[in-house]
Amino acid sequence: MFILETETIPWEPVKANTRTGKITRKFIRESELAKGVGYTCDLVHYHRGDEVFTAPRHRHDFDQIRLTIEGTTDYGHQQIAEPGDVAFFPAGAYYGPERFEEAEIFLIQWSKTWITREQNDAAYRALSEKGTFKDGFYVTTDENGNEVRKDGANAVFEAIYERPMVIPTPKYATPIIMHPDAYQWQSAGENAEIKDLGHFTEGDIGVTSHQWEAGGTIDLTPERTFIVWVASGSVEIEGRTVGARTLIFSDATETHQLVGVEAGTATILRMPISA
Repeated sequence: MFILETETIPWEPVKANTRTGKITRKFIRESELAKGVGYTCDLVHYHRGDEVFTAPRHRHDFDQIRLTIEGTTDYGHQQIAEPGDVAFFPAGAYYGPERFEEAEIFLIQWSKTWITREQNDAAYRALSEKGTFKDGFYVTTDENGNEVRKDGANAVFEAIYERPMVIPTPKYATPIIMHPDAYQWQSAGENAEIKDLGHFTEGDIGVTSHQWEAGGTIDLTPERTFIVWVASGSVEIEGRTVGARTLIFSDATETHQLVGVEAGTATILRMPISA
């Protein structure tokens, strides 16, 4: 089990930024969902005005989930997420152009070809010696003096793995944005309710919203990793009481129970057993 009360750690600027605009983040965790399937996750804050974040339309070889915490996140093509909304981005699906202004998200990305924070930053520095990250692209010049552009994040991947990124056929044509406010609460035992927002792919990735009164319980089962974002109120887990803006990771093989202390809400991500 891993618990992080995110208010206790500082925001830090993203120096190895392959996109435009200013980004600050709180690094949360790197680990594995299963053998050979790694993930990295952050809280990310995007700024306003001249520092607004933008990215061109693009795609990757990894899956990701984004929970919008504050502000509006515009993923392009009328795919817009408001606070509390959750988006699943299947590997291989295009999204963008993106624009985030004064917004905050929780972001997790995972794959068999995952990249650690250390690897990413080292590759960014090496690439910056040969080219420029501009407008969301990595820009170099070929032997004929012609400009060559490739997606900035994918350029980092290719520098690390020393091969082109292989984009899989997407399991869904576009990202899927879930709007919890459109769902009805269902009973989940005494003093607790749930909204089951969706299940995706053969890995049975799942997203649920929860609310509880004092004494309400939520069970985290051992077959996979569960990630809990406590949005409001407080819960007790393994004798420890934690409140809003806490992230709880119940790793595969672990069994835990959340018990409501102060009435509140949470979003729970049911991670895949394998990629």
